[in-house]
Amino acid sequence: ARCGAPKRFPQPAAPAAAESIQGRWKLLAAEDLRADGTTARYPWGRHPAGSIVVEGTACYVQIMSTDTPSFSAAAPSPVEQMRAALLSSYIAYSGPCTIDEAAGKVTLKVDAAWRPDYVGTEQVRFFRFDNGRLIFGPAPGSIRAGDERLSRRLTLERVH
Repeated sequence: ARCGAPKRFPQPAAPAAAESIQGRWKLLAAEDLRADGTTARYPWGRHPAGSIVVEGTACYVQIMSTDTPSFSAAAPSPVEQMRAALLSSYIAYSGPCTIDEAAGKVTLKVDAAWRPDYVGTEQVRFFRFDNGRLIFGPAPGSIRAGDERLSRRLTLERVH
């Protein structure tokens, strides 16, 4: 080597890409779990549809039931029955978010939502990765069902 020329060292292999919540995720399952890990209920049915998108500091969550309800011709009208069912069969909210990948925490400041009372709130969600899938939800034990405290678990896969 010439005098003063930088020494060349072999470059280490690039580390595997760190798992990141950034990107688009497709919902595979939504479950409310008891403390013992058993499923207490499926909040949007057994085959929900939805996605979570995280792009930079913008977050978007949308989930719906794919179960097709049937509405009777009786009062209230089918349109009124549909409106009532919508509140329990669909959610969507979005806004700027702060992500702490190391802590597995997202704090989303809601600026648009399916329910007006969600707008302006801060929604904190926790996440981890399991075999390439994203496990996402609110704080453990934060869902109330009668006398039970449940933990909501959303399981998602990355959309390529």
